[in-house]
Amino acid sequence: MTSRPPLPDRITTRADFDRLLAATTNYEEKMPRSDVKRAFDLSRMEALLEAVGDPQRVIRTTHVAGSKGKGTVARLVAHGLAHAGRSPVGLYTSPHLVDLRERIAVDGRPISDAALAEAAEAVRPHVAAVRDTALEPTFFELLTAVAWVAFREAGCEDVVLEVGLGGRLDATNVCAPAVTVITTIELEHTRLLGDTLAKIAAEKAGILKAGVPAVTTATGEALAMIRGVAASVGAPLIVIGEDALITNVRAGPGPVLSFELETTIAEHVELPLAGAHHAGNVAAAVAALRALGVEHPAEALAEARLPGLLEPVSTEPLVLADGAHTPDSGRATRRAVDDCWPGRRVVLLV
Repeated sequence: MTSRPPLPDRITTRADFDRLLAATTNYEEKMPRSDVKRAFDLSRMEALLEAVGDPQRVIRTTHVAGSKGKGTVARLVAHGLAHAGRSPVGLYTSPHLVDLRERIAVDGRPISDAALAEAAEAVRPHVAAVRDTALEPTFFELLTAVAWVAFREAGCEDVVLEVGLGGRLDATNVCAPAVTVITTIELEHTRLLGDTLAKIAAEKAGILKAGVPAVTTATGEALAMIRGVAASVGAPLIVIGEDALITNVRAGPGPVLSFELETTIAEHVELPLAGAHHAGNVAAAVAALRALGVEHPAEALAEARLPGLLEPVSTEPLVLADGAHTPDSGRATRRAVDDCWPGRRVVLLV
């Protein structure tokens, strides 16, 4: 049997923190082949956060799940809250593009190595206390707890959480949200979440809470499931495409998206984002911001920047970086390139 890496005795540097993470079970690298029920169990997360003072209970939270677009919505809501004067605003996303610190951001900036180490040191003794027991946290659970401590220490009154996997049993689902969002549902992680859109939607809908406003961009059988769960738990549901209508969508030239959004009021929405396929996610962010009390959410998003979404990283030559990783996403990305940079010869590097 291979021996497990030891836990560091103290965390004062980024290297110490990396060693702490290396000593955990990381389902981002390899999913469990068996005993899935134990692999995803909220009791570990609840015990760990209780040990550090339950910061997730006292910070106003927006919780975002879905198969596609949840990272986009989370970043937009966080940007909109900061623009509306709610600063500092915490944002927890996954995975990261370059550096793990990107997952824990305050006002759009990854936290420093020093802040990361300080938050991790607050969590470390509790991880050590449950080492080799059923309550020992996984990589994602540990990182989520560190994020909550970091947000508390940064003085955040608002935090936006992106679900890691599914929703019902995800480590983020121990918060007390002020609003929830469920984006588009696709077949994904079918061994863990179910082999139909309805089954996957039921897992995502596990983030819905009684009396908490919810927004969704889902359609078809996924929407039917989400609507049923929302009714059963008593969560008021806003459906993009029904309760909020998107019209006059225009993409380009360049990374520009604009459309009209009709809810209880009519709004013109325009922001530097390439691709008409993002309109639903932007509309969901606007609806969530309005539910959080932001009076002019469209205006708050006008200067939002989203890394990894056909992001121009060079102009001569034009180089765009995009995170599309499924056939549907690839097709949407190609349409966006044709709409926003028409007539260009495209060279694709994967």
